[in-house]
Amino acid sequence: MGDKATTGGPEDAADAESGIGLAMCDVLKDLTAEQRHTVERACRWLRLPAGHVLFRHDDPPDAVYFVAAGWVRAFLPVDGLDVNYAQFGPGDMFGELAAIDGRERSADIITVTDSVLAACPRPVFLEFLSRYPGLSLRLLIRLASVIRHSSQRIAEFSALTDVQRVYLELLRLANPDPSGDGNWVVRPAPLHKDIAGWAATGTDVVGRALGHLMKAGLVQRRGGALVIHNRRRLEIMAREPGTVPGSPGSPPGGGREQTPSTGDDEHR
Repeated sequence: MGDKATTGGPEDAADAESGIGLAMCDVLKDLTAEQRHTVERACRWLRLPAGHVLFRHDDPPDAVYFVAAGWVRAFLPVDGLDVNYAQFGPGDMFGELAAIDGRERSADIITVTDSVLAACPRPVFLEFLSRYPGLSLRLLIRLASVIRHSSQRIAEFSALTDVQRVYLELLRLANPDPSGDGNWVVRPAPLHKDIAGWAATGTDVVGRALGHLMKAGLVQRRGGALVIHNRRRLEIMAREPGTVPGSPGSPPGGGREQTPSTGDDEHR
């Protein structure tokens, strides 16, 4: 295959004119501008609305996808619960595992926001891996990161209670309050079902966990955000057994107890 890859349809020209491209994509960082443009021209550009299902697990691997704008989420339905695997934003890629081994997709992909994606056909992507050593090395580094993250998640699922995993997800989502008051903020406040998906638990457990935190004064709902007043205390509770307020030593998926309302009942 020559350097002048086949261009896509009218969407390609529109995205080129609007300045949307793959310059932010981490795995392409070691390519020259000309090489990156070759990859961009080989892609089919997709503008998708929020809530669009791109593919399902067990679908054949037709392409690798680069996120030029927006956010998408990878999840797998298990026993009626959507277990979230990962979320990808501008500069990320997904679909590379199935493209490499040729097996079916391992997760469903849905757009979280309006998104612009670049779909590189699988045979073309494999050709690029052979042609550009920098791309191959970046991909290996990415896969190593995926393995490390997966190992950490497996350890968490094995060692932590459902409630503790909810606390961990809140910590992962939180950022320092811009006001500099020492608090941490999750903005916008996530839906119960979204936290449940990341923690691989039920929405009732999420409601119970948030209720405990609010009763203890560690978390407060402020407008459209969740404010964490004592991050260090929450970190301890997420890692050490017997530190869940009002439920010391509770086993994984412990009993159903009455808890104060979190003000988010419509999200359960």
